Amino acid sequence: MRFLPLLALLAAVGACTARVEERSLVRPVTGGALTQAAVAQAAPAYTLTEHRIAAPDGARLYAVHLRQPGARATLLYFGGNGYAIGRYGAWTAGLFAPLGVDLFLVDHRGYGLSEGTPTIPAMEADALAVHDHLRARLGAGAKLLVHGHSLGSFMAGHVASNRDTAGAVLESSATTTEEWVKAGTPGAAKPFLKVEIDEALRGRGNLANVARIEEPLLLLVGEKDRTTPPALSRGLLAGSPLTEGRKRLVVVRGANHVNVMEKPEAVAAYRVFLDALR
Repeated sequence: MRFLPLLALLAAVGACTARVEERSLVRPVTGGALTQAAVAQAAPAYTLTEHRIAAPDGARLYAVHLRQPGARATLLYFGGNGYAIGRYGAWTAGLFAPLGVDLFLVDHRGYGLSEGTPTIPAMEADALAVHDHLRARLGAGAKLLVHGHSLGSFMAGHVASNRDTAGAVLESSATTTEEWVKAGTPGAAKPFLKVEIDEALRGRGNLANVARIEEPLLLLVGEKDRTTPPALSRGLLAGSPLTEGRKRLVVVRGANHVNVMEKPEAVAAYRVFLDALR
């Protein structure tokens, strides 16, 4: 989700038309495998196993399962637009190991070591396939949550709205493409800047997903997030039909778009969320 800075620049320089396309938002990054040695440095409690998961179209998706003794739940994690397991998997392990959860990380198609051409519909289908693969391994009774950051929040929201989970965490997310563009683009509502949104992206976002999520929902966003401003997460909170005790929004003080889970306030909220799960 790196298109907004360009839109802001275009708004500043004068009259123009800016087009928001899928290829502007989905930008694959390279990355290698995550090693046990790298994990041991960041989170010694975790033991790593690698997985190759077949996507619906036959592409092979790279994933890793990080397990620790006595884990209270398993967290299926979908990273943001710049995320690849080989680059950031150890960092993610370091963040979540203290919460007492196992982790299942996956490279989006076309990212890291995963095959395939990334499109939003294909990535959503992949997310369901990854969930189903993990659920089959864990068994029906295991506590399985989904967590998605930024671009990955839409995959997590899609899974949580189409599968039974123990709960969902949407970090640095957005309601719809239209509201995301408007929230992050100075002058978007003014006549000198015309923003055209590709048909494939219109109405996309987590607003429709949260309306169907029945399990507990935690929304996290940085106070200083300029990519997905807090107003968008407030919109998701309002769009969820869950009762007050089953949904929560935490606007994390001092955090930006990428460092929410590094802040003690977010970690504390996560502990409360996990403690409340059945």
